[in-house]
Order: sequence, then structure tokens, then C-alpha cells
Amino acid sequence: MTAWADEIALVTGAAGSLGGAIADHLAALGARVAASDARAASSPHRFAQVDVTRSDQVDAWVSSVRSDWGAPTIGVICAGKVVAGRLVDQSDADWRGTVAVNLDGAFYTARAIIRAMVDAGRGGRIVLVGSWAAHAPHPHIGNYSVTKAGLRMLGQTLALDHAADGILVNEVAPGIVDAGLSRALFQADPALAARTRAAIPTRDLIQAEEVARDVAFLASPENRNTTGAVLVSDGGLSLASTMNSGRQKSGS
Repeated sequence: MTAWADEIALVTGAAGSLGGAIADHLAALGARVAASDARAASSPHRFAQVDVTRSDQVDAWVSSVRSDWGAPTIGVICAGKVVAGRLVDQSDADWRGTVAVNLDGAFYTARAIIRAMVDAGRGGRIVLVGSWAAHAPHPHIGNYSVTKAGLRMLGQTLALDHAADGILVNEVAPGIVDAGLSRALFQADPALAARTRAAIPTRDLIQAEEVARDVAFLASPENRNTTGAVLVSDGGLSLASTMNSGRQKSGS
């Protein structure tokens, strides 16, 4: 815990189950955590209601935390949005809304945090919560796949640009997480949950706590050189295909 005592972590999307798990895990390690979300929420951490699509709100939030605690050393960008449907069926509002949260919001947040880090001269860690959908097209949530692919390049571009500043930028790319919308769908349709598990080579869903541990690994003060990396945790989904779904577990 001592290694994390001087860490100041900002986490967006913290009212959600995934963002909340990340905030809780970083706090348990000893970091001071400032959490935010577009929705008002009860949180054990310092919490602010912030619309990440508004750069003025993002800048004000980062400035407030810096004024009270000092410059952030960790930024976790977890705020995200998905609108189900094929791309050709998306309305302008559906498209713009998804891009605004997943790309504009990520950019505004990363920009504000990196500026604070550079100004303080201490370096830091940025972790983007992406998805395996960035490299595996999902036509039923096409806007999500497109924006997560953009998020990946945002992270890698920032990683290259700010390595000399001592700022390491990486992405955690989970597969199907048993949280949020997915969990609600699985609870409503157990057969869907069973089919989903059967399609995953490890036959298991990703838990929010696993994603939190992956984030902490990349955000750790002990990480000195890993940057521009994508940590994929999808149970082997990226490796499988309809031709090669993986060896069946014994007894299955």
C-alpha cells in the first residue's frame, strides 16, 4: 500500500459498476481517488457530477482536484456509451451521442489530466478502458466498435507523444464483462448468458474486479516502461472463430 500512498487517481464513469470497481480497487491500494460521472451518485470517494462531453466541466473538475490535492498521477477514462443497432439504422443523435462520450469525452479528459501532469513535472499514468470490440467488429453495436477503435489510436498517439514527459498511456480491453447492461441482459435471459459463455474459449465472463486489477497493473507506480500497450482480457474471444472455436472443456 505504501507505493500507492502518494498517488492521486481520477476516474470517470465511476457511477457504473465497472468504473465503481476501478475506483474502489485503486482506493484499496492506497491511492486518493476522485471519481466522476454524468449521473449523480453516492460514492465513498470524492465525487463530482461531470459531463465528459463538456470540456469546461472536465477542466473544472481536474482543476478542483489539483487545487485541493495536487496534480493527478493517475487518470482512468472509463466513461462510455453504447446505442444498440446497425450503423445504417443509427440516427444522427445516436451517432453523435456515442462519439461525444466515447471519443470527445476521452480526449477532453486525457487532455486535461495530461496538461496537469506535464505542468507538475511528475509524470503519471493514463489508462483507457477500451474493449475487444475495437479490433473485432460488432455490427449490432457498430457505433461502439468504431469509437473504441478510435479510442485505441487516441491512447497510442498520446503514449508516443508524452513518453518523454514520463507519462505512460495504456488501454485495458475487456471482453464480455458481467456488469452493467450485459449483466441486466443475462439476468433477464439466462439462455443468452449460457450461449455467451459457450462462445468464450475459457467459458467464463469477465468480472468487473478483474478489469480493475488490470487497470491497477498498468496504473501502478511500479510500471516504468509499459506504454502504448493494449491489455486484452477476453477469455480467448479474439483468438476464436466459427471455424476454430477452441477445444471443449472436459465433460462439456
